[in-house]
Amino acid sequence: MTTETEIQIHDAQLLAQFSQMYRTAVDAFMDRLDMHRGQALLLCTVAKRDGMTQSEIAEQLSVQGATITNMLQRMPRRGLVLRRRDPDDNRLVRVYVTDEGRNKEHAIDLQLRTLEQTVLKGIGEQDRQVLRQLVWQMIDNMSGAS
Repeated sequence: MTTETEIQIHDAQLLAQFSQMYRTAVDAFMDRLDMHRGQALLLCTVAKRDGMTQSEIAEQLSVQGATITNMLQRMPRRGLVLRRRDPDDNRLVRVYVTDEGRNKEHAIDLQLRTLEQTVLKGIGEQDRQVLRQLVWQMIDNMSGAS
């Protein structure tokens, strides 16, 4: 007979194993594009809402502002984004995607869709909806955790 503690440990191990495998797969896909996973997420985030501030990006990605600053220092050199002072508030720096960045974002999107098809193969739309709800619930649960 399986105890509640054994089930919880199994769930934790299962989630950790999936998380590690998914991260490894994403990293392999991003390597094909000569991108780091974090930079790819940042680029996709800004591409959806051009002109975000660095603090807005950090909040959206649930990372520290210093992490965004470090990533953004490398990305303009690659021609992916531009950083400009806000014309109305000189204290703010806004981030804009370049044409090269948009091309890269489209390539990232294609790679992630391919990975999504692989990971969710054989899982119907109704189960995918349940999966999305459950994952969002887990994210909400962890966001409230200290």
